[in-house]
Amino acid sequence: MKEFPGVSDQTALRAACGKVKVIEGCQSVKGVPIFHYDRDGKDKKKQKILVFSLIHGDEVPAGAVARIWMERLETIEPRNQWRVVPILNPDGYQLKTRTNADEVDINRNFPTKDWEAKAKEYWQKTTHSNHRRFPGDRANSEPETQCALKQIEDFKPDFVVSIHTPLKVLDFDGPKLAPPKFEYLPWKTLGHYPGSLGRYMWYERKVPVLTMELKEDLPKSEKPFVELQDIIGLLVGLEAGKPLQSAKSATQE
Repeated sequence: MKEFPGVSDQTALRAACGKVKVIEGCQSVKGVPIFHYDRDGKDKKKQKILVFSLIHGDEVPAGAVARIWMERLETIEPRNQWRVVPILNPDGYQLKTRTNADEVDINRNFPTKDWEAKAKEYWQKTTHSNHRRFPGDRANSEPETQCALKQIEDFKPDFVVSIHTPLKVLDFDGPKLAPPKFEYLPWKTLGHYPGSLGRYMWYERKVPVLTMELKEDLPKSEKPFVELQDIIGLLVGLEAGKPLQSAKSATQE
């Protein structure tokens, strides 16, 4: 597993990397395996949290957060069940591109119900055919998109986290909830698009999606991301009908 900038617990990182798996058929355009890491939860009524990182290959800080969460999950007994896909777009990461090796934006390639009617039209009108946001020639055409769908089908998440940069917000597609306080990034609804994960999972399947849009410069401390990992546990609990707790009392979901 690739290393990323930021503070690292090498022992926990090695332990986490030693447990990664690959679903059959989960590979990139160039045939690079797409790994995932699982950590079971202790609660009887545990919720399933699925994390996708580096959907866009040039958003490297996203990988740092996935790594920090994997390391931490190795050192605690989480309440909920977690699956982390640290690099969904390994070819894009190697090429330093937002898109995959086919030059398709994976986060515009999910087979939403309106893909055929709207995906390319939306791309042309709102992005002026920006090559960085090309949705592909057909929905679910890319092996990375297909892998993400395999992860969803296999894991059956109750909550999805998608880690990105650089819009500096937490974009929540889900029920109307008062978000827990988080000082590092503001909460703001940006909406979802034809072919996007948010539209595919929340708008069409009612599985909440939290899109983290990080700052490009990572903080010196990993504390904000540890705090956010706990807040995600709170959101999952709130969505499941559990009472909202403070982040300090929720170590770790």
